[in-house]
Amino acid sequence: MLVVPFAAGLLLRLRDAGGAAPWLATLFACWLLGYFAFNAASTWLKSAPARRPANVPPLVTYATASGAFGLLTLALAGVGILSWVPLYAVLLVPALVLAARRRERATAGGALTTAAASLMTLVVRFPAASDLLTGTPQVRSALVVAALVFAYFFGTVLYVKTNIRERGSMAFYRASVAWHAVWTALAALGIALGVAPAWTLLFAAATARAAVVPRLGRRPSPRAIGLGEVAFCAAALLIIGLA
Repeated sequence: MLVVPFAAGLLLRLRDAGGAAPWLATLFACWLLGYFAFNAASTWLKSAPARRPANVPPLVTYATASGAFGLLTLALAGVGILSWVPLYAVLLVPALVLAARRRERATAGGALTTAAASLMTLVVRFPAASDLLTGTPQVRSALVVAALVFAYFFGTVLYVKTNIRERGSMAFYRASVAWHAVWTALAALGIALGVAPAWTLLFAAATARAAVVPRLGRRPSPRAIGLGEVAFCAAALLIIGLA
């Protein structure tokens, strides 16, 4: 979930003749280290007070390293990159609040973190959030791709829950199948607006997976679920790259 949105944004840049830039390398490092810092912060927040000191070193290490690469990104990309910070704060602060309440695995937490991850597609494509206000065809296309990336990954959150923590829950099962089916329909309707038809096939396959796998007699292993995700993610990036 970390690499795919970043790679999607990079593919959009290359498609639109934007090309790669030095700040993308430092942004990627900031992004990965920031993910580890977020996890360390979540662990610190949900830990008992007596155990929190042991969780401080990884939090400080990752946060410092991420901040250092963030400053390098700022120097290379310009102050416009800071315009994305408020959007990430809106998504990640509530996620940390859920972690503090030991509810980081709640569906709302999954929605917040997948939205934050999917937003990186736009950050990579446009170094300043204000670029989205131009309303160009490139902006509209990138917004659609970011939405589809979020739709797939949040669907994965529901799908994984129906196979592990919420296996047997009809409420989660229906929600997962319905989510995938709705996005299959939206992708099909979007073909008339320029959405690649392959997105419809991808979501149709994900809908079938969401409907069939949780109903199998044998619970799929985490490894099998992970390999399936790799295949779907590779397919999504292929669609973006060829569109």
